[in-house]
Amino acid sequence: MAIVLPFRGIRYNLERAGDMAHLIAPPYDVVDTKERDRLVSINPYNIFSLELPKDESCGIHRIDRYTCAKRRFEDWLTRKILIQEDRPAIYPYDIRFSTLDGSLCRKGFVALTRIEDWESRIIRPHEQTFEKVIEDRLCLLKATGAQFSQIFVLYRHNPEVARVLAESQRERIYVVRDEAGNTHRLWKITGQDGLRSIQQGLSESVLYIADGHHRYATAMKYREEMQALYGNDPSRPYNYLMAYFVDAEDPGQIILPVHRILTLSGPPGLRAIEHAASQIFEVEVVSKGGELGPGQLCREMPRRLSGSPERRGLGLVSERGKRAQIWWLKEMDQKKSLSYSDPVMSGLDVILLEETIIKGILQLDLEDLEKKGAIKYTVDLERAIESLDERDLLFVLNPMPIEQVLEIADRGLILPHKSTYFYPKILTGMVINSELVDQVSYTPQPGPKSL
Repeated sequence: MAIVLPFRGIRYNLERAGDMAHLIAPPYDVVDTKERDRLVSINPYNIFSLELPKDESCGIHRIDRYTCAKRRFEDWLTRKILIQEDRPAIYPYDIRFSTLDGSLCRKGFVALTRIEDWESRIIRPHEQTFEKVIEDRLCLLKATGAQFSQIFVLYRHNPEVARVLAESQRERIYVVRDEAGNTHRLWKITGQDGLRSIQQGLSESVLYIADGHHRYATAMKYREEMQALYGNDPSRPYNYLMAYFVDAEDPGQIILPVHRILTLSGPPGLRAIEHAASQIFEVEVVSKGGELGPGQLCREMPRRLSGSPERRGLGLVSERGKRAQIWWLKEMDQKKSLSYSDPVMSGLDVILLEETIIKGILQLDLEDLEKKGAIKYTVDLERAIESLDERDLLFVLNPMPIEQVLEIADRGLILPHKSTYFYPKILTGMVINSELVDQVSYTPQPGPKSL
């Protein structure tokens, strides 16, 4: 049983904090230190001052960055830089964005969900987590008692929830345009009938984590530590996590392919590679001698790959972008490609690349490539083509269908690293959840009280 709750969100007071466009930020895991510092330099109240704090930014006393974030968060609340809603709400959150095929809008909402153990299968992952990342996020959560960003979850289509979200009276809070040109809109719904209907409508749903596996794993670990101190009380706020919910059939929900750039230790020896590939693949030439530029290739390669859905293929760009091919898996090798332990996994492009090409044709060790930094991941195909060196091989993948991701999660399987990129990313700083402000019980009952 999935528990979804409204909450009294904490958000920016624009009269004191400034322009919302300078307060929000992308998810912390898609930016580097330089980008973090740039955003904070524009406005010191930027959410990264809390989400990605620094040791040296707290005056003359050198304290750790987590304590720094705690003090800053409390100060902003005291000074009304941040303010808390007076009523529990669910926050509809829509993102309008552009694609090569036109404009789309993804519709979702922010609420709390009860943290569930993986074994319950109520909330299902599809991605591996790493302990080092979890430890950093746990230290921040323990210090601040706040969730500054949401995990991103999908649920299978629910007509009743869609109807309630469309018909419920809502109040607009923010409209903000991010640096990629996407328009983000946040509202709130406070009517008890609508909140209760959404809760009940999702109570039998399975939730699938799209983005935020490390945040969720962090919340699980935090809950475990708090339960050791205070007992297994379901009304305690540490049992709940802020999430962005999206219907898996929402027409604005897309997944971008994550392409791979392999940097070899020496000249790639393309003739030998192509000869080995020709035993398994039919090689289709797209460009040679630089006939097509990066902009043309970034359109032509996906077009050709998607133009034959009955065939399995990957793209290869080499020689600094001057040479481009599609490698189509031969029909006789289709069954051989299903040698992976699970047929669903063996049908993935990333598995075909890793098992058949990287480990098979190229005779490379994926873990060794990771350690050496010899494999890079990107969704920006044009920039990737422009960046290629003589030793680089760029493999172009198809996007993974959402239904395939859900099936992977349903079967309890884990996708390889960097298999999905849900786009567009939700912003950090639109709304905050905290257990430190006004401790009120969380109760999974109709019309619950909540932070």
